Formats: sequence, C-alpha cells, structure tokens
Amino acid sequence: MSADIKLIMMDDIIPDNYDISVHYFLRPWLGIGVGSTLNKNWITYFEEYQIQALPDYYLVDYNVQQFTAYDLGFYLSPALKPIDNGVFKLLIKCDLGISSFMKEEATFYHKKKLSNERLQYHYETKTDYQPYIQPRLDIRLKAFRIKETSFGILLNSSYYYSKRSINYTRTIQAWTSENKIKEQIEPPKHSYSRFEFNMGIFIRW
Repeated sequence: MSADIKLIMMDDIIPDNYDISVHYFLRPWLGIGVGSTLNKNWITYFEEYQIQALPDYYLVDYNVQQFTAYDLGFYLSPALKPIDNGVFKLLIKCDLGISSFMKEEATFYHKKKLSNERLQYHYETKTDYQPYIQPRLDIRLKAFRIKETSFGILLNSSYYYSKRSINYTRTIQAWTSENKIKEQIEPPKHSYSRFEFNMGIFIRW
C-alpha cells in the first residue's frame, strides 16, 4: 500500500491546492486507490453580466471583479505501474470521481441613473457534486537517499473533463430588504476541462 500527499502552489506561492490518495496494489503493476483533491479557480469579469443586464443602473462597487472558487473532489483511481525499478517509476492512473465547487457568495450594489433608487443583487452558490474523469501520468526519478528516506524529482500531467454547472440562489433587494425577490437558478451544464502539468520534489520514507 502507498499513500501520496501533494501540496500544489500557484503563482501566489500559497499551497492551498492538494491531492491526497491511497493506493493498494493487487499485483506489482496493478492497483486501485481512493483520494481527494482541492483545486483553486479564479472567476473573473462576472460583473459584466450585471452591467449588461441593468443598463439603466450604475454599478456602485467595482471591487467585486474576481473571487476564488474551490473545487473539492473525491475519486476512485485504478492504476497501472509498468515501470518501477527503484530509481525510475512510471504510474498511469484514471480518476473516476465526483466534485463540487464550494459555497461562495458575491454581492453587487446598483444605483439607478438620474435617481436615488438602489438595488442589491446577492448571489450564493450551492454545493452540487457532479461526476468527472481525469487520466493522470506520474513520473518519479529518485535523486539520492539518506538512510531510509529517498528524495527525488516528481513530474505530473493530467487532463480533467466533466459536464459542470454552478447552481445558485439570487436575492434581489430594491430600496429596502423587505422588497426582496429570491430565485433558485439552475443553469444548463457545460463542458468543463483543464490540462495540468506540474513538477516538484518528493520525499519517500
């Protein structure tokens, strides 16, 4: 049995993405595993919808132009290990799982042109797990060893594909909170994919 804990840093140098998995090999070359991932996504320019949908209103606060959406997933992962000679290891996996964007909120404030009328649009996303598939390629090259601990270079590549949507609740308040309208929105699903390549170091003991 083997366990992997991967912490991934983006350009902000914060390791807030992870991939944790445990694999049990039925044969030296064939295994099955389970795992969990957390991936950070940036959603930008979504205020353009507000501007286009309400042409008679100013958008009061332009600071809400980007927010972070975390994608949490759980998966089952068949694995093939065609090469593992102690120095070089090649691992091919195919994650079959479910994932959902975590709950997020955003608020937009509007003021009607040539009027004091004000609107507030509040969006609150819902947790909704949806299936995905993600083939992976994992290459490890051992550099050196100190007693029972090995150090080396890690290369990872993967392709994620799913049909995803973000369901949300939209609350519209006109003038006062007593005049609010609450809507449950379920947009159609769209293809959602990403290709990833990353490299780093590994420690094995």
